[in-house]
Amino acid sequence: MLPKYTVLPLLFVLLTSSIGLAENNNSIIMQLGHEIEQSQDPVAKSTFHMYRARQYTQTQQWEKALEDYNQALELNHKGWVHLERSSFLMAMGKYDQAYEDAIAAKKEVPTLSHEADKLIEAAGAEIQKKYEAENPPTFIMDTAVNPNRKSRFDVMRERGVLAANARRIENFNQQKMAIRKQRAAVASTPKSTG
Repeated sequence: MLPKYTVLPLLFVLLTSSIGLAENNNSIIMQLGHEIEQSQDPVAKSTFHMYRARQYTQTQQWEKALEDYNQALELNHKGWVHLERSSFLMAMGKYDQAYEDAIAAKKEVPTLSHEADKLIEAAGAEIQKKYEAENPPTFIMDTAVNPNRKSRFDVMRERGVLAANARRIENFNQQKMAIRKQRAAVASTPKSTG
């Protein structure tokens, strides 16, 4: 647990940062750095590193944010830390690492499965896209074309099967037309009333 004297300033820091007061980011980062130095509890230090990583992300200091996420993981190897770092790595385009972190989060904290599965799916799709872009499919024909090769249609043509089928189709169409003419003739004759 965090000591009571650090919780209130930390809550103030988090509330002011969530409101979006960009001018306070540097003072928030400094305050969190001070809290990290003062804290003896590894779990609290890990939490402070996470909060500072978020602030670095807001100020687009990506390398420092990644360092803080890594420090948080070293201090407190928990699934939610993996999950948050996975989200950060996805945003940075480091899909392989994001995928691994999401898997680790899912293993360590099963209640995070839903969120981790989303990241796993998204990272997996990006990894697949990258692989397909780097390794496009190629077709290699390693045999020469045989000029004497005959397709099944060539054989059927030689045996007269295609001509016989064409005659059958023509006969069928003629029969259909004859039936239509008969029906039209019957329909056009006047009916007698008796």
